[in-house]
Amino acid sequence: MFEQKFLRLDGFTKAERIGMTARVSEAINKAGAWITDFHLYSNILICINFEVPSANVEKLAIFLQQTGLHLSQESLSQLMSAHESANDSALKDKELVGTLQITFVHNEPDLLREVPAVPG
Repeated sequence: MFEQKFLRLDGFTKAERIGMTARVSEAINKAGAWITDFHLYSNILICINFEVPSANVEKLAIFLQQTGLHLSQESLSQLMSAHESANDSALKDKELVGTLQITFVHNEPDLLREVPAVPG
């Protein structure tokens, strides 16, 4: 029986943030998935929310790894498990919801953003 899963993926990279974010976005699109939201936490972390057809989970795993992003072992296990579940199921058209958290490893200072004063 196919059970809808929530994929909670995480990885890290020493690659430049903007370039890696673009490569990951392209990988998600190439896998037939789509980004539903994202949150940038300074220049250290980004969290990308996505949805992927269960039949495309293996493509997502392959394309993400081709970006140079180092996915955690737990993330790879989740992707493999979701792929196997989709293969054993007649419900290949189901979509999986997930998040991908990317930690950027670098020596840059924190990215500070000016927050305007609120008149009050």
